Amino acid sequence: MKLKNTLVISSYVLLVALLFSGSYVLGRSTVRRPAPEPTAEPAAETVETVTEDEVKAPFYEVVMEDGKLIIYKCIGSTKSVVASEDISESIFPKDDVKELKKGVKFDRLDGAQQMFENFVS
Repeated sequence: MKLKNTLVISSYVLLVALLFSGSYVLGRSTVRRPAPEPTAEPAAETVETVTEDEVKAPFYEVVMEDGKLIIYKCIGSTKSVVASEDISESIFPKDDVKELKKGVKFDRLDGAQQMFENFVS
């Protein structure tokens, strides 16, 4: 009797699992529809104006300002701070400090970060 009940329950569980998996597979299948035919009038397109700053590739600049070493991301005339750290000018050679105050430019962020880390650490 116990074996019979176990078999009946197992068959119900198997049947329910098959129904759920079958409906999942059917739900995932896609119906391919033909692409809509183009209309006689083209849709109105919006024209975006692109500023000169958006066209230029970014560069990175390491600068010493007011006792801080700063990495800027520069795109055209726009500058944004990537990283900054307080630093003492007196522990570095005057030529290095002079060069940093003018700013050192890099094409890639990793080069700027490497220089930044060399001065900060």
